[in-house]
Amino acid sequence: MNKAIIVGICLILFSCSSIPVGTMLKLSSLDGDSFLKLKPKELRTKIQIDKPMEIDVTKTKLSLELETSKGNIIFNFPLNVVYVKDILPEENWLTAIPERSEYELSLSEEAIKNFKNLQVKMKAEQPKRFSFNVDTDVENNPMNQEAITLSIFVRFSENSDYITLFDRASVKIEDND
Repeated sequence: MNKAIIVGICLILFSCSSIPVGTMLKLSSLDGDSFLKLKPKELRTKIQIDKPMEIDVTKTKLSLELETSKGNIIFNFPLNVVYVKDILPEENWLTAIPERSEYELSLSEEAIKNFKNLQVKMKAEQPKRFSFNVDTDVENNPMNQEAITLSIFVRFSENSDYITLFDRASVKIEDND
């Protein structure tokens, strides 16, 4: 009985998180060997952002941070737009999700070449740890909003599903002027 209560409490706590538990489990199984087997042409990311906001695709990139014996190294990989589409508002009995834009992005040709070179280097020096980030900027802020709501997904191969990195997370907009 106590185990059921603890599991129930954990489920409630995790369901309130912007990072799903399934994502944590999938990403924890991605090790150095899995990374070396990735095909950069198949890497994709999706970003969903509530309208009327738009992302600045020219400032959107996939970054990879490696922890090596020589310290932390960050690599940035520019992204190209595969498509942009509008998603209609959704309503269910718990929440209403407003209209949003979805951007699917892939690595640029230069980024694919650099990613392959990085994989070759990683074979020589095994990193202790690595992490992926998707960085973007807001292009259009017509109402001078202080925060945006977005979701970010990543797919590592053509035959796999997208993994949710952030689901409907509220992010504060910082001025970079």
